[in-house]
Amino acid sequence: MKKFLVFSGFLVLLSVPFPCYTQTSADQLKKIRSTVIEKVDGTDYYIHTIVRGQTLYMISKAYGVEVNDIIRENPQVKDGIKADQKIRIPAPVKKAEFPVDKKAQKISPKDSISKGKDVTVKKEPLITDDKPVMPGPAAALPIPCGNDVASMKSTYNVALMLPLYLDKVGQLDSVNPGTDILDTFVSFQFLPFYEGFRIAIDSLERAGIKVVLWVYDVDKDTLKTQQLLVKPEMKQMDLIVGLLYQRIFLMVADFARKNNINIVNPISERSDIVSGNPRVFKVKPARKRMITEVAAFLAGAGRKGQVLIVRNNKYNDSGAADLLKKTCVEEKLNVQVIDGQDAIADKLSKEKENWIITFSDNATYALEFTRQLFQFRNEYEISLIGLPFWSNLEGLETDYLVGLKTHMVAPYFIDYSNPNVKKFVLRYQQIYKADPSPLAFEGYDIAIYFISALKHFGKNIKSCLGEMSMPLLQTDYIFQYSGENGSENIHWEIYRYDNYKLVKAN
Repeated sequence: MKKFLVFSGFLVLLSVPFPCYTQTSADQLKKIRSTVIEKVDGTDYYIHTIVRGQTLYMISKAYGVEVNDIIRENPQVKDGIKADQKIRIPAPVKKAEFPVDKKAQKISPKDSISKGKDVTVKKEPLITDDKPVMPGPAAALPIPCGNDVASMKSTYNVALMLPLYLDKVGQLDSVNPGTDILDTFVSFQFLPFYEGFRIAIDSLERAGIKVVLWVYDVDKDTLKTQQLLVKPEMKQMDLIVGLLYQRIFLMVADFARKNNINIVNPISERSDIVSGNPRVFKVKPARKRMITEVAAFLAGAGRKGQVLIVRNNKYNDSGAADLLKKTCVEEKLNVQVIDGQDAIADKLSKEKENWIITFSDNATYALEFTRQLFQFRNEYEISLIGLPFWSNLEGLETDYLVGLKTHMVAPYFIDYSNPNVKKFVLRYQQIYKADPSPLAFEGYDIAIYFISALKHFGKNIKSCLGEMSMPLLQTDYIFQYSGENGSENIHWEIYRYDNYKLVKAN
């Protein structure tokens, strides 16, 4: 209840399942699309009728939208879909031009947050005066990195855009809010990200980096977004961070490109959002990078053993096993693909370590697989890697995972024994009266990383991020770019069970 009161008070003044991965040809995907389009509240939607065998991820690929966007538009599908069910799919919008609003006036700090309030006016109590660990060059900085003096400033303007749905705040029952209000009320979904971001701003200010933070309520309304982008302060931004619907993000990213503003997307898995826009930074790594990361890890940890990839015919992406094998061969590993878990016993070796990898997003299959493998643990040296996102599967037996020296792969890993993580948790609890969610850690990391990059390199940070090394709370950022495209984080975290404790492995 205490946490709810903190949240609701903030709003009056002013929390994502990973999709299943599949390989479906472009022609097959085109056949899935509906031709029925309806307009709802001024927005066009495809009306899609689900056919038996279709998945949300397959549907998202067919229409070119995010799975999370489909779930937001159709909350009932969060618990599963069924044949003949009708759902709404956001129709794509054309890129908009943004005329200059000559009548627009500078916004006063007294205006509400939805109009761009400078939220740094509000100071939260901190429990520590320690200065944060600031980034340092990994090596001597080559020109032009670190020498873009013209774009280095004493104060940086940062826009944080997220769907707060402030127009729904009036629906809150502050007297009897209900025990699940923080999980079910849409206005609270992304607040932990803001909270972590805000703590990072405090840390940066104490380290001498001055930031004016502008927070905007941006939902799926394209007209409201266009009206926001003509506000006079928008062209003065040094950085935009947007937790936005796919089509809204593309609109804002186009504005950022035209005005040479760096823009960060923390939530999308789609690599195409960086295409043709050098100002976009995509934080969440693509799934294809997961296979590269696993192969690189095995090249070090498993080079003296053998790698056994178990093909699961129930898994949507039938080509994932072959792609991993191809990547392992390039790393000169001893690798083979096995069809089905029943054939694995004949392939195990007593002379070398057996690195076993299986692709499954089904908890029942994973539980049966680990149970069957567990019986061989005393006879053979086994290390198991579960893909993808076994950390999200419920019902797996911890004893099996520990006994098989199981490794997990995820976009982030939070080590709660890390002193910096402990310090952040304490600060968050002191300020917000709750434990931080992974979204709060991400908000902190993104703010610290990108605003520090602005301070050290100026606005042209794209080619300089490889020169910056700094500790983050939940992952390492390794950005890769090519030509005139934007930059994409390619790093996945690998962690393992060590005597019932999770520790980082890569």
